[in-house]
Amino acid sequence: MALLHQILLAMPHYLRLFLLLVAAVVPLAALQFMTQHSLRQDRENEVRNDTLRLLDLLDAEQQRIAAEARQVLATIVESGVPQAGPPGCQQTMDRLRARYPAYLSVEVADREGRVWCATDPVSLGVDLGGIRTFQNALTTGTLTTGEYGLRDPNRRPILPFRLAYPSPDGGPGGVVTVLLDARWLEENLGSRPLPPGMEIVIADRQGHAVARLPEAPDAIGQPLPIPMLQAMRAARGARSVAVFDTGETERGGTERGGTERGGTERMVVSAPLDTGTRESMIAIGIDRDAATRPVRDAMVFSLTLFGGVLLLTCLGAAWGMRQFLRVRERMLETVVEKASVLESTTDAVAELDRSWRIVFVNERARTLLPDSGAAIGRNGRQAFAELMAGESGRTLQQAMENREAVEFETRGPRSGVWFAVRAFPSRKGLALYFRDATERRRLEDERTLLTRELEAERSLLTAILDHMPSGLLVAEAPTGRIVKVNDTALRLLGGPPPPAAGCGCDGARACNGGACFGDGRCPLSRALRQGETVEEDLPYTRPDGTAMTLSVSATPVRSPDGRMSLAICTLRDVGERKAMELALQSAKEEADEANRAKSKFLAAASHDLRQPMQSMFLFTGILHRFIRDEQGQRSLEMLERGLDTLKGLLDSLLDVSRLDAGAVDPRVEPFALNSLLDEIAASYAPILESKKLAFRIVQDRTVTVRSDRVLLGRMVRNLLENAVKYTERGAVQIAVRTLDDTARGGRARIEVSDTGIGIPSDQLTRIFAEFHQINNPERDRARGLGLGLAIVQRLSAILDHPVEVKSQPGRGSVFAITIPLAAVEAPPPPLPTASLYTGGRDAPRALLVDDDAIVLLGLRDMFREWGYEVLIAGSADEAVAKVEADGRMPDVMLVDYRLRERRIGTEAVVRVRAMAGWDVPAMILTGEAGSECETDAAAHGLEVVRKPVTPRQLRRVLDRAMAKQSKGTADSVTGAEGERLPL
Repeated sequence: MALLHQILLAMPHYLRLFLLLVAAVVPLAALQFMTQHSLRQDRENEVRNDTLRLLDLLDAEQQRIAAEARQVLATIVESGVPQAGPPGCQQTMDRLRARYPAYLSVEVADREGRVWCATDPVSLGVDLGGIRTFQNALTTGTLTTGEYGLRDPNRRPILPFRLAYPSPDGGPGGVVTVLLDARWLEENLGSRPLPPGMEIVIADRQGHAVARLPEAPDAIGQPLPIPMLQAMRAARGARSVAVFDTGETERGGTERGGTERGGTERMVVSAPLDTGTRESMIAIGIDRDAATRPVRDAMVFSLTLFGGVLLLTCLGAAWGMRQFLRVRERMLETVVEKASVLESTTDAVAELDRSWRIVFVNERARTLLPDSGAAIGRNGRQAFAELMAGESGRTLQQAMENREAVEFETRGPRSGVWFAVRAFPSRKGLALYFRDATERRRLEDERTLLTRELEAERSLLTAILDHMPSGLLVAEAPTGRIVKVNDTALRLLGGPPPPAAGCGCDGARACNGGACFGDGRCPLSRALRQGETVEEDLPYTRPDGTAMTLSVSATPVRSPDGRMSLAICTLRDVGERKAMELALQSAKEEADEANRAKSKFLAAASHDLRQPMQSMFLFTGILHRFIRDEQGQRSLEMLERGLDTLKGLLDSLLDVSRLDAGAVDPRVEPFALNSLLDEIAASYAPILESKKLAFRIVQDRTVTVRSDRVLLGRMVRNLLENAVKYTERGAVQIAVRTLDDTARGGRARIEVSDTGIGIPSDQLTRIFAEFHQINNPERDRARGLGLGLAIVQRLSAILDHPVEVKSQPGRGSVFAITIPLAAVEAPPPPLPTASLYTGGRDAPRALLVDDDAIVLLGLRDMFREWGYEVLIAGSADEAVAKVEADGRMPDVMLVDYRLRERRIGTEAVVRVRAMAGWDVPAMILTGEAGSECETDAAAHGLEVVRKPVTPRQLRRVLDRAMAKQSKGTADSVTGAEGERLPL
């Protein structure tokens, strides 16, 4: 209690008055609400009880009328009215119609259900035979009660009661029906006034409205609202009372069922099927709002009266409080104004009297000097020791004595905080205004430090720019004024540049004193005006007449908002570099000329060397027919071996030369790798078998690669030949493996391995050099010249097929070639074909053209040995003339490429084919190493056979050309049994 008393005393007067009013009003308001709520509950109970009594009365009335209808039915049957015949029965019905109420009618139907006697003439002739209750009454002979239903022609809801009557023969003669019209509700209660908002509804067994008060014809036959039906069925044998809030979801059902009005809260009292008359249900609905309106009106009135009294009380209290506050405001007005001014300032403020006691201090001062504590009344020198220690205290003492304002900065000896102090003396004492100046002092110190650092960086940058090996010019935008030129630029330009970029450099007038470079084009001006980056070499003439070439790079510099701010230009003297470039260009041209001369030499040497060798091969092949003895055959065989060796050496030397000269143009295409390896295996199988070496190929026969078939075959043959050459026992193997190389696509790897002598590790890179051989110090020419791997290396570079080697001395070597896989399958290789002509009575005719008489005679004798009729010629004109004179077109042509008078063999082929009118099979025979022959032959669909060619190889090519007829291709030729012809 003591604590509560203290709290009340500490409260302002107006707050205590407000709490007093609240304490008096709240209990009165609570009592008023409780009383009104109790009255409302009593009213609702009273309405519910009155409705239940009315429901009981209606239920009893309905049971009485139903019992009366049953009694009428039994009386009519027992009195024998139906047996009286139609006239007598109808007279009785007319009397009953005048006596009975309008809602009760009687019908008599025969056994088939046709009504032949009735109180209502409209019912005569109506057929009741299809009604279930009619058949039940006729069959059972007992009283049967039907259900409410709509009856034609007036579509009124009726409740039928049926009982069979006997016929003269003792059987059922028909059925008497008493119809109870639902209008009994209207006739009994229609004249009585109902309370406001009350509705009475009678419904059938299925919950459809059959009668309603007040009347609503549209509601008859409509179902009751679902919530009402659920409540009535859930009561199970007892009266039910429920409250429904008629919202939008039940509005349709309410209007159809007739128990509610949309949007109101209603109380519904009902008697379900399990009570009263079992053929119907009775429901009474009361507008809850209308029933409780008197209570609500009384409650509103009392609450309004209570509120008015409360409002008057509050207004009186407010007026008294206002008067009290006015007096209080006048008393504190001066103090508040002064305190508000001092508190609102951002400075810390303190006032001291003449004796240095503190009479005022604002919140900001307490924050800056936390040691001041409860400063009011204390000695200022003690409370403000951070401000008045040392020299600052003496300054303030002089200010108070002299009454002169002072301003200074001091640093607190303990806190280290800098204070900016202003003191204003007066007659009463001293007013101090001070603030924390630590952050400002720190920023000033940082600014001083940054200024020094920037000055140092500016000096460093100037030194760097002045000592750069390149000249530097900087121009500002948009004026183009040159703001920086280093010493190197001054030296390169031979003097100062113009004051602005583009001065005298736009083609309007000559450059001023040679300071601009370029013929009317200033790089700095282009960078500033067009925003382009310039990098080019420009000729420049200095003022002293010295000509030079400057490498100029001008770059625009943009500000963060995208505007042009600067352009930077660098200059370098590239005269020496230009001289070196000219020298390199001259050297390159000389090297190209040397390569062209080398190519011409190779072509001439190839042609001149191959011609006599070709003659030797041809005539050696012819000698087989004439030399019969064994010694001669052995000598001839040794001669052929020597020629083969010589041919291989010459092919290798010329191939290396052609590869170095770039005369080989690969034709990359997809092809099946297995066909190439099968050819190579077939050609080397006899050699391996003779050396008793095991040999096998491990491959996926579906692998398709992209490469030049001929050049790749040459690489594999050279590797296989080396393996056979350096392996005396063991095995040789060719293996194909596919690699999953995601970065470079699918790739295949051909590995040629052997169990030969192996290669020392220090020789692994040297074996690809020309003429380098291992374990052949005697330079046995039968073992080659050492050019096979050199050719492999050059072909690897041309085809971009990397070659790798691994070896262990004494155990063998593995050479691997990596090639790309093809995306599509390669067409199957053509099947080998046999010769179309094997001699006989109708011998084929061959046209041979060569400007070398010895080669021509050798070819003639060789073709005659093969059963051909031969025409020979030394030039294209002679060939055409002989064909015209003979009158018969050749079946095949073999033509040398280089003929007399700078003519070429393809000309002869074209002219003969024009005479024949069809593409006569033809081949080009040449000893040249260049690509001109292959290109020309491919354009005419001709095969190229390079000299020297053995008779066996020539026969193979000839047979293939005859088989193709005019469909030959320009592919490079593969010799008999897969032997590689010269490149």
